[in-house]
Amino acid sequence: MTKEMLKFLEKQDMELFYDLMNQREQLQNIIEQTPDDGFKVSLAGKNLISEIKRDSQAIIEAMQIRMSSSKRQHQVSKAYGAASTTAVSQMNLKR
Repeated sequence: MTKEMLKFLEKQDMELFYDLMNQREQLQNIIEQTPDDGFKVSLAGKNLISEIKRDSQAIIEAMQIRMSSSKRQHQVSKAYGAASTTAVSQMNLKR
């Protein structure tokens, strides 16, 4: 599920990304409530956990980049909005 989340994040399909994130959280709760018969300490379990951690880190990094980009776009938009307001005000004063 974590790999699918990363795919949708890269496609910037945030609706499906958040839906998968909620599903993963529900699944995690079920997994935590289920008794572990040694899978976590087995080689396969350790490999799977390691893979999930790598994918989760990639998601965190992609989200940080996305948030940084959104923040930058908002700042540019805000700057243009302020510049437009100033330009209109100056035009009104010239009349």
